Amino acid sequence: MRLSQTIPFTPIQLFAGEEVTVYRLEESSPLNLDKSMSSWSQRGRAAMIQVLSREEMDGGLRKAMRVISTWSEDDILKPGQVFIVKSFLPEVVQTWHKIFQECTVLHLCLREIQQQRAAQKLIYTFNQVKPQTIPYTPRFLEVFLIYCHSANQWLTIEKYMTGEFRKYNNNNGDEIAPSNTLEELMLAFSHWTYEYTRGELLVLDLQGVGENLTDPSVIKPEDKQSRGMVFGPANLGEDAIRNFIAKHHCNSCCRKLKLPDLKRNDYSPGRINSTFGLEIRREAGEGPPARERGSNPPEDFTRL
Repeated sequence: MRLSQTIPFTPIQLFAGEEVTVYRLEESSPLNLDKSMSSWSQRGRAAMIQVLSREEMDGGLRKAMRVISTWSEDDILKPGQVFIVKSFLPEVVQTWHKIFQECTVLHLCLREIQQQRAAQKLIYTFNQVKPQTIPYTPRFLEVFLIYCHSANQWLTIEKYMTGEFRKYNNNNGDEIAPSNTLEELMLAFSHWTYEYTRGELLVLDLQGVGENLTDPSVIKPEDKQSRGMVFGPANLGEDAIRNFIAKHHCNSCCRKLKLPDLKRNDYSPGRINSTFGLEIRREAGEGPPARERGSNPPEDFTRL
């Protein structure tokens, strides 16, 4: 049997495809995410990506396409690696245009990435405190902001995950019944985020392949449908929190984490301890660049 028949691969042509500029959230302390402050990179990195296929996404807010990196400055998008590029549906952009008015797509992309970084920081702390009797170490993928020059469009990009994609709960607080320890752990993580932040945040919409997660919804009660929204547009606010509290069933991982009964807690949302690094501040004014050009870094500087 020929080698090409036994090992699937995607042939790439160097420098083929679309030119993009890539921006990332940088950390003041990359090795200690729980004490680190995030801010947008001042300078973008150039890259070339080639479209492989277009895919539908569940959830109704975004569409996706599978791409391969054919060249990248500083290897920010490693050549030969497959990624998923996500863009907001026109109807979603139209809805939020009434609130943001200018550079709506950029605003939405920034908040999606900030949302995933907040979830990354929470799960980093979670992995530090969970007992060794819980064998898994879940993590969220890193998401980058990209500007596509030919399409004059802002998008998000993340690594493509191979394997069986599984959803553990929804952004409205509904849970998918767990059948193993990994699935129980994911649901316990949602419970833990609510307890750890004393009702300030709840991470829902957990989904991914194995221990690798992506595209969560970080629920912040007062963050719904406003220009000051810190996280993404999938936030269902207090309705999702109430539904999660009503429907969550504590499992063996909740008990190992010694999490209290959600129904017995009545948190009054307040500011998160800034040492945790989830306080958002915009240092260069509210809003992105006046012109959506890939040569300009995002001006909506954020500290997470």
